[in-house]
Amino acid sequence: MKKIEEMIRISIFEVFEKMFFIFLEPLDDENNEYDMEAAIRFEGAANGNVSIFLSTGVAETMVQNMLSLQEHEITTQSMEDCSKEAVNMICGNFLGKLNSKKVFHLSTPIFRKQPRDIELGKNACRMDFDSDAGRVGMMATLSD
Repeated sequence: MKKIEEMIRISIFEVFEKMFFIFLEPLDDENNEYDMEAAIRFEGAANGNVSIFLSTGVAETMVQNMLSLQEHEITTQSMEDCSKEAVNMICGNFLGKLNSKKVFHLSTPIFRKQPRDIELGKNACRMDFDSDAGRVGMMATLSD
């Protein structure tokens, strides 16, 4: 699971830095106080899901940086769309690292304005990050 965790960590750093110009710093403490969640499932050579948990400040910064919108132009819908695109890109980046020769099928990303509790099950990893814009959480689970 450590190798998987490292691949996911690299994927989240790459996507947030390249697509959103947000630089994340790992946190040792777990934070369950996020404002929203985006999640996606995958099936193929491996099955599982990836979820990201975001503070409002991070979601707003993602929208501003990716869509070149001003603060007053940001809508709830644009934060939802940007969050779903982020989890899609992170999952795709991770799966490419996991097995670039196999085909994976991704679900349509879902968005929750009120994130669920972050509970780690079997074969799951969790990471929390801080940035100038706020906090980001990440959870990935591989199914048996």
